[in-house]
Amino acid sequence: MVADAAPGPSAAPVGSKPDPRIVNLLRLLARQAARDFIQAEKDNRKRDRLPE
Repeated sequence: MVADAAPGPSAAPVGSKPDPRIVNLLRLLARQAARDFIQAEKDNRKRDRLPE
């Protein structure tokens, strides 16, 4: 299934600066996603080890 974009002008004109609040939000979300990924990998490695 493919969604077609509505014809017409884009949400932001080319060359406009992005809203700094959105940029900061995306950075925070990316950092949190990276932390979650690293934590999940650490948890997986702990489970993969044999008990001592």
